[in-house]
Amino acid sequence: MKLQQLRFFVAVSHNGLNVTAAAKQLFTSQPGVSRQVRLLEDELGFSLFVRQGKALVALTQAGKEVLKRAERILKEVENIKAFSHELTNDRHGQLNIATTHTQARYVLPSVLKQLHEVYPGIKVNLLQGTSQQNLKSLREGEVDFVISSGSTEEATDLVKLDLYKWQRKIVVPKGHALAQKESITLAELAKHPLIVYVGNDQQNSSLVQAFNQAGLDYQIVFTARDSDVIKTYVRSGLGVGIIASMAVDKKLDADLHTLGTVGLLPLSATWLAFSPSLFLRGFMHEFIQLFAPHVKREQVQSAIDNKLLLVDPQKQVEPIDSAWQ
Repeated sequence: MKLQQLRFFVAVSHNGLNVTAAAKQLFTSQPGVSRQVRLLEDELGFSLFVRQGKALVALTQAGKEVLKRAERILKEVENIKAFSHELTNDRHGQLNIATTHTQARYVLPSVLKQLHEVYPGIKVNLLQGTSQQNLKSLREGEVDFVISSGSTEEATDLVKLDLYKWQRKIVVPKGHALAQKESITLAELAKHPLIVYVGNDQQNSSLVQAFNQAGLDYQIVFTARDSDVIKTYVRSGLGVGIIASMAVDKKLDADLHTLGTVGLLPLSATWLAFSPSLFLRGFMHEFIQLFAPHVKREQVQSAIDNKLLLVDPQKQVEPIDSAWQ
């Protein structure tokens, strides 16, 4: 069994079982990819793919299991390369981050500016999407870190660090009926059509749960990933916007009236997640420190060890503080 065969197999799996697309990604020929996958199957003694004629239509159950292991093996190979590079040159490299628009637009600029001052040779690639899309990119090895907010139900297999908590803000045009108020109740808010972030309309979101627990009917008329888009539609009169507090700019949003949600809606948490198998280079640790100074390096390592313990019950580690689980 060769690493090249595993790379080809993983590439085919990640490209929708399209051998041509996999070959293009790997800068090789389609027949070469097909041949290496066949050789891998011959050595293993079972099929990795369900075939209809020459077409690959699905992974077999055995193929799904091999894919998980192959992904881990290839990730470890990359970690060994990263470790080697870490020892020889930690001033250059790249940091791939998947996050939401709000984090990218309002929080990360100052952090990345500081990181560049310390590590001017580091290139940062920023990918924006929903939490689900970002976690998918992480699991497929496209990014190193995911920075997101809200539920962590889909991140239980990852190392997760709590970064900070924040309040939501309610925004309305200056001529809106709520613009005459300095504070409102949840019942008053529920009477108005709402414009919220994508995902905040789901039953597991803390916003929806707040309305449900209060026994209130509500109407969400529009969702968007982008805080600026939400504010645009608020200005158009479509509804009342609910956005992150850091997305309110006193100068740029002077035409909007802002209401706080302290005691009205629960705090939201922003967290960072990464794979337990990721080798954290120096500039990655620096990024975490700049983003959340309260997260100490030893706490990060404890969180990693805690996740590895779930994979390897024989590995002995010290218990970590519940705040970092």
